[in-house]
Amino acid sequence: MRLARDVGALSARVHDLLVVGGGIHGAAAAWDAAQRGLDVALVEAADFGAGASWNSLKTVHGGLRHLQRLDLRGLRESARERRALLGIAPRLVRPLPFLVPTYGHGPKGREAFALGLRLNDLLTRDRNRGLPPEQRIPAGAVLSPAEVRERLPGVATDGLTGGALWTDAQVASTERLLLAFLHAAAGAGACLANYAPAQELLREGARVTGARVRDAEEGGTVEARARMTLVAAGEGADALVGPVVGAWAPVPRLQAINLVLRRRAASVGVGARQGGRFLFLVPWGSRGLVGTEYAPAEAPPLSARRFLAEAQRAFPWAGLRAEDVALVHRGLVPGRGGADGLWTRHRLTDHEGADGVAGLVSVVPAKYTTARAVAEAAVDVVARRLGRAAAACRTAVTPLPEVAPEPAEEMALHLTDAVLRRLDLGAGGPPPPEAVAPVAAEMAARLGWDDARRARETASLAAFYEGAALEAVE
Repeated sequence: MRLARDVGALSARVHDLLVVGGGIHGAAAAWDAAQRGLDVALVEAADFGAGASWNSLKTVHGGLRHLQRLDLRGLRESARERRALLGIAPRLVRPLPFLVPTYGHGPKGREAFALGLRLNDLLTRDRNRGLPPEQRIPAGAVLSPAEVRERLPGVATDGLTGGALWTDAQVASTERLLLAFLHAAAGAGACLANYAPAQELLREGARVTGARVRDAEEGGTVEARARMTLVAAGEGADALVGPVVGAWAPVPRLQAINLVLRRRAASVGVGARQGGRFLFLVPWGSRGLVGTEYAPAEAPPLSARRFLAEAQRAFPWAGLRAEDVALVHRGLVPGRGGADGLWTRHRLTDHEGADGVAGLVSVVPAKYTTARAVAEAAVDVVARRLGRAAAACRTAVTPLPEVAPEPAEEMALHLTDAVLRRLDLGAGGPPPPEAVAPVAAEMAARLGWDDARRARETASLAAFYEGAALEAVE
């Protein structure tokens, strides 16, 4: 299945829905709307999934963290969406056990975790409905100290009272999952364009009628007109929505970093309390991930070395070293101010009802896990405002297409697109030059690059890895 970039097609007709933003939320919305029979266009300022969607611990959370905040609605939603992803993308989303060693007793000890796991199981009784056996999430369990030591050799034993074991899910490739949504959307007729930033929203009176879009590759601008516009552009939403909505409140942003390791440091996901919050060490194929550290966006860039030192204190048994770090993932995520003010629930706004600005819906996302559900809710609003009987949403039960990676057939316009977000060749760290060379040669042949362009693309890829190294901002 080929993804074709045609910026001119954006202005060929008035679409039912223009989606601005090609991260996981925008991609899921485009698939949902196209599946319901709407005429959909999607534009992304850079490459698909190059923003916050790329900076991820690859974990699909079932909502256990919501239970700590007594957010039962959030817990149920997360468990439902974990079930949906396990069902519609079984090759990419698989169950993954997590373990937290417990020390002492009381509100943070073994007994409290036991109660939490029991409540979680009761509140998510339908978590496996419709799933095949290999995709099901088992009940949580409380382990003895001996069982924890068996699973985590070298774990500190002083005061160890046991451990909490539960199962969530992991995405083998968040990039391929996002592309599966895009393939599904394109297969249902959606028009997609990357490297096509929306410069401003178009207006006719008090109604938004689409966006002026710049072609960052070929030059020029087009007017992508639509009856409804959904802005799911992450940090870019402020500049687009703010000028047309007087009451728009910019969303505080947090820096977020994760460490990608060259080796597996554990066979299960492991959590540990450090500095008043939980850090997680997660296996990811033959590699490992450590996350997540946060700081206000306006603060100096987070030090990856300092974060590594925190991880070493949290997981002393893992023997983490600087040379284990292959890549530092950085991104901006919604916050509420301060390093601990994570945005835990999405904000979906129908601006006609909220601000008197018709034709505009916006979403401030919170979690990768719930993107499909957020998209469903957004398209429900769009369909209602269009005043037509759209088909019912089926994205929770419709399998996503399984498509072999083909960079030149998937709108990869640069070598970084192919290596980082199509082939997963370099998602875990810098690939060797001999692995990159044939990819560059294939793209040069398909896209007509001369030797100078190919050299620039190779240099840009190297510069990306230099900027994502452990020492890059020290």
